[in-house]
Amino acid sequence: MRSLLAILTFALGTTVSAAESPSGESLALRILDGEALYTVSGGLKPVSDGFWQTRFPATQQTSDEVAEVRRTLAALPLGPDLEAGVYVFASTFNGQRTASAFIAHKPKLKELIERRKDAFEPIGVTPLSSPQQVMEKIDRAARSARWRAFGLVFGYPDYAVNFFVAAGEKQDETGKFVERDFVPLPTFASDTGRFVYAVPKGHFAREEDRVLKDKVLPIFERYLGWRICCIGEGKPGAIAILQYWISPPACPEPVRICTTICQPRRPLFDRMRHR
Repeated sequence: MRSLLAILTFALGTTVSAAESPSGESLALRILDGEALYTVSGGLKPVSDGFWQTRFPATQQTSDEVAEVRRTLAALPLGPDLEAGVYVFASTFNGQRTASAFIAHKPKLKELIERRKDAFEPIGVTPLSSPQQVMEKIDRAARSARWRAFGLVFGYPDYAVNFFVAAGEKQDETGKFVERDFVPLPTFASDTGRFVYAVPKGHFAREEDRVLKDKVLPIFERYLGWRICCIGEGKPGAIAILQYWISPPACPEPVRICTTICQPRRPLFDRMRHR
């Protein structure tokens, strides 16, 4: 059930579902406007998902739409370090099966799996597993193992992942929801509900939070500049940003000017940047 998975992965925002298969340009923009920006940008989030979703009858294992989106994602200029695809959830809900697009930074994902063998080996994930295999094996793992592995691949701090797993287990035991706060990080699509993780109620910022914020903000500010320069009628578009992002042009001066002069006001971003 996707609504449960969204809670388990701390993703509070809505995801996009389309009645017809999106174009490469629209998928590229969804990737960059959401938390997947931080996967594209060197794997700060080893994996991001949910920038495209669909549902189809539970009697099917896949759909033509899933196959088409897989082909479209495979055609994006992602370079050797990134891989995008679609995985289908094992669980069904109300007679429907859900599929979700993902993008992975392969070196960072492999590094994480090697570092956290305790979380991944028991569910059959190894450093040699492909991103597609990783997502499918996590989805099919027992609940606590699934919570932990998804939290880790989505780039949340270890302490936050530990809290979320413990809170879920306690709720299973007692039937009572464990109160929590949330730490949001900005994306173009939304200041909240995209790149966000759960923390204990009354949480004070930890060093891990500060380090993550300090990595996120320069990436976000840089993207604002690229977006202003590249998105709009007669401009290069989102696929061009992906190409520029992976192989930066020699003369980024227009982006520096856009970032300095034209960037839109984002209250959460401004507050975080000036702390």
